[in-house]
Amino acid sequence: MHDYLVNEVKNITPSTILLSLKRDENERPIAFQPGQYAAINFEKRGKKSAVRCFSIVSSPTDQDELQFSMRVRGRFTTKLSKLEEGTMVNVRGPFGGFIYDVNRDKEAIFIAGGIGITPFLSMMSYCSKLNTDNKVTLLYSVQNQDDIAFKEKLLDIEKSNPNLKTIFVVGDGPIDKLGASNAASGRIDANLIDKYSNSDYSNKKFFICGPPGFMKAMAGLLASKGVENKRILTEAFTQSSPKQSSILRSWPANVYVIGIVGIVLGSLIVMVGDLLRILPPKSAGQPTKNSPYYLTNAKQKHIDSLVNSIPPSPTVITSPTNNTQSSAPSANSSAINSTPPTFAPIYLTAPAPKTRASVPPP
Repeated sequence: MHDYLVNEVKNITPSTILLSLKRDENERPIAFQPGQYAAINFEKRGKKSAVRCFSIVSSPTDQDELQFSMRVRGRFTTKLSKLEEGTMVNVRGPFGGFIYDVNRDKEAIFIAGGIGITPFLSMMSYCSKLNTDNKVTLLYSVQNQDDIAFKEKLLDIEKSNPNLKTIFVVGDGPIDKLGASNAASGRIDANLIDKYSNSDYSNKKFFICGPPGFMKAMAGLLASKGVENKRILTEAFTQSSPKQSSILRSWPANVYVIGIVGIVLGSLIVMVGDLLRILPPKSAGQPTKNSPYYLTNAKQKHIDSLVNSIPPSPTVITSPTNNTQSSAPSANSSAINSTPPTFAPIYLTAPAPKTRASVPPP
């Protein structure tokens, strides 16, 4: 997680704001690629907001500034539009595989619908800052000429690098406020794409971002032109949980779920293994050689054998070897010279009980 401070919040169209954040001096910059998005939230009056995802508008070359743009709709974006300068904003990411590679994608057509322009602005700014020789044409579908986000920014980029071209495709109303070379009326269709791709679909990469219906229509149009799926990169844009159909995907939640499932399965395997080791064999009367009961009994027998083979010491209690009582020594015999009786050690098993001799009646 990265901590940024609100630098500015301003309206760039009647319905769209630009959120500019500056990096805290003690915070390392977020490392992202052009086209990726991040999750943000903030704290206001001691209460943390929800977390929402937005495409990053600024170029990766801007290390000290991070920008997001969004339409003001709903509670979250309304509160976001009223953040004061200096408010702390937490940024998580970057995420997503909707990435423009300047080394790989030498020729590209960007197709944007509405607020889906945001990742493309990062891509265009990046190429402009690096002054690349990549040939990129942006077809930007808007509702009317008075509600175009980043119009001036895109025109400035085109002036700085003629290889980066923007065409505003206005759905309703006039286009007189736009230059003739940068405007078209109606919708993006096959004829328009033919015109700006020179009908050459063999070596270009196509990037599409916008509402799901718009994205589906554009992808179908390109497929009808014979464009391979591997050369079409798409991202269905929504302002809370961007859904991607790009070649590369980055979903942190999935990683957490997979990790949890792995831990649970591992625990179950260990438990089952322990149970198999401690459960008795199927036939208690016929233990196998590998069963713990067989090993325990064999060890006990071995211990008993060792104990019984140990000779008795003088301190061991002994008993006579025969069951008849020996006669007492005579008075003339010496205790030292007398031969001690033979005794046998008492083992774990008790000797057989002696039978009492019958005594004749007096």
